[in-house]
Amino acid sequence: MRIECKRKLPLLMSLAFLSFGQNISAAPIEEIIVISSKQAAGISTQELAGSVVTFNEAALKQSFTVDLVDIGKMVANAELNNVGTYASYPNFFIRGMGVNGSTRTNDPKVGVFVDGIYVGYNAGALSSTFDLEAVEVLRGPQGTLLGRNVTGGAVLVKSKRPGNEFGFNAEVSVGNYGTTEFNASVEGPLGKNVFGKVAFVKMDRDGYFEDNNGGSIDLNIYPDGMPDTDTGDKVGMDLTIVRPMLRFEFSDNFEATVIAEFLKNDAGSANSQNVAHNCVPIPGVDNRNIVCGEGSQFLAQNRWGYTPPDDKYEINHDLIGYTELETNSIVLDATWDLGHGIVTTIAGYRDVEYNSSTDFDGTPFTIFHFNDNKEEQDQTSIEVRYSSTFSDRFNFVVGVNQFQQNYSIGERRNFFIALNSATYSETEHDTFGIFGEINFNVTDALSLTAGGRWTKEEKSIDIGILGSCELDFSSCTNNASNEKDWSNFSPKVAAQYQFTDDMMAYASWTRGFASGVFNARAATLDAVGPTDPESVDSIEVGFKTSFLDGRGIFNIAYFQADYEDLILFVNNPCDNCGASLINFNAGEAEISGFEAEVQFQPVEGLRLEASVGTVDPEFTSIKYFDANADGVVDSKDNALARTWDFQKVAELSYNVAGTYTMNMAQGGSLMTRAAYSWRDDYMTDLYNKPWLQQKSFGLLDASLTYTSPNQSVRVSVYGKNLTDEEYFDYAADVGTLDSARWGGAPRTYGVRVSYQY
Repeated sequence: MRIECKRKLPLLMSLAFLSFGQNISAAPIEEIIVISSKQAAGISTQELAGSVVTFNEAALKQSFTVDLVDIGKMVANAELNNVGTYASYPNFFIRGMGVNGSTRTNDPKVGVFVDGIYVGYNAGALSSTFDLEAVEVLRGPQGTLLGRNVTGGAVLVKSKRPGNEFGFNAEVSVGNYGTTEFNASVEGPLGKNVFGKVAFVKMDRDGYFEDNNGGSIDLNIYPDGMPDTDTGDKVGMDLTIVRPMLRFEFSDNFEATVIAEFLKNDAGSANSQNVAHNCVPIPGVDNRNIVCGEGSQFLAQNRWGYTPPDDKYEINHDLIGYTELETNSIVLDATWDLGHGIVTTIAGYRDVEYNSSTDFDGTPFTIFHFNDNKEEQDQTSIEVRYSSTFSDRFNFVVGVNQFQQNYSIGERRNFFIALNSATYSETEHDTFGIFGEINFNVTDALSLTAGGRWTKEEKSIDIGILGSCELDFSSCTNNASNEKDWSNFSPKVAAQYQFTDDMMAYASWTRGFASGVFNARAATLDAVGPTDPESVDSIEVGFKTSFLDGRGIFNIAYFQADYEDLILFVNNPCDNCGASLINFNAGEAEISGFEAEVQFQPVEGLRLEASVGTVDPEFTSIKYFDANADGVVDSKDNALARTWDFQKVAELSYNVAGTYTMNMAQGGSLMTRAAYSWRDDYMTDLYNKPWLQQKSFGLLDASLTYTSPNQSVRVSVYGKNLTDEEYFDYAADVGTLDSARWGGAPRTYGVRVSYQY
């Protein structure tokens, strides 16, 4: 058999899944109720008129997910990666739209919602997947029901609520890189109509990247010898989560759940690996045409007398660094069934403390360090909504939402051994929204949807400009204050036609927006901003069907999204802005593509899954973006940028998986699973520099699980990235100094034993 791994779905699910022994009885594929619809009568994935991928608790366990990064590998047209430069800080892209970088004031374009609460500050938002009821990935703008900052899509996470009876669940795992993991939950009645639960997560792991002074160094730079530096590994994990819950049944129609979470993670510093390249960017030309090879004008690694090691997982830093993350949150989720409709109140509080120190340049020299940064955030929010199935033909949801956050950011930079600078900013952010959506069944087959959200938003920033603050952030000499308010209306219209009980088609038009932003890394007062909000108009048409009495599912969707006032973070000419990075409403873009998913149980015990997605993005108009880096914004920039690939966007991605379960003669069952995910080439930076391109790659995972006859004990062996594919999550030029890459996990494997009562 010849297996193609480039632009063809690999036939991994044909790897035997040998049909011997007594097979498990075939059953329909379980329908998952979506979190995002907010309707009184919950609807399933197959009933939702939109492109959505959902994972229930069983799917999360079978794929051995740890956090949302693992979820992203199973969703076509989604890149749910870490930012790279900072541990435990996500950079999520869906359908080609996201924020590539770590400037905290740049709001995300893929929103994360945990138990109904929008996560306003992304530090720590990767979320452990233990004891979750469901994870939902929505592709495309979701402005009507979810609000701002979901122009690319949204990821929704729901914790598993306490049950009515006593239950206990524990997992113990060990693996390579010193991985040890213990997860447990216990639940049960605490009194009359009161039910409690506590979930606990403890995970320790050494870093994948070994800092052992690898590579060669020109000691003429240090005539007195290399200075002593600490060595160690990056990026490790020392994660503890405690999640207590209480559920109150006040009456037959009134219920409330309180969910708290206390998280602490000492992850170590993010790795950075210096990129040895001999490419020389030439201002005014397309960087993709640069030839990198012998005879080039300049070898970048010789600039500092340092040649990086060849081994991807060997690095050489002069700052070992650290990451210290603490989050605390509490959520109230209350529902009151009035008979004619349901009133839902979701209120939440979250605070974050994030301290970090990182070697940004990836060399044994102090070229560029982010050392001893300090960040704090707190947020409160409340949403009250009323949803009603008014009649067989008419249902609706209306609500109000208020969100408020404050955060402070202190960043220090250490340049060229002696030059140090710091910036400090405080941001206040308030939003208020009114939303509603109506669904009307015109006939038994045809239904129409109309909705919208009006949002009022206020932001203000007090900032000490970069280089003007004391290194302990005690004072700044060059201060600026600015504030801005915006309002937005995001409508939606859709039509859905039900051909049969198992087959439907839909079409929709929706609008979304991303908040205007300030620049917390401004080097001048004029560079503080803000930008105006970014908006998107998106059309989507789709088809969903189930077949073979529910044992097969096939969904396909086509989308086209037009973006205006696109917010980019660029090196740009600006009066009185100096050489700092600038936020700009840089122009317009169009992104189109499609997604398809299939799930199929062809024989008893065998389940096959596959998904594929394409994205075709382009800049249609560039207004304020110096694409060719010649110091002038003109028509040449528009022509050049329209030829570029978008950053962090694989034009083709797909995932396939196969699971085979068989009964064993002595009782119990044995489940085999194999999964493969593929991403095409993509550029990691806005300017399409070839030395920062991620080449196409595929990841192979597999597992074998034994389940005892009474279903209480499970023993698994598993492996991820079994072919040890080398890839990275993020890359950047360190100004004009050097280039570095971050992230990418090697082959990992382990054993997990779980017990459930």
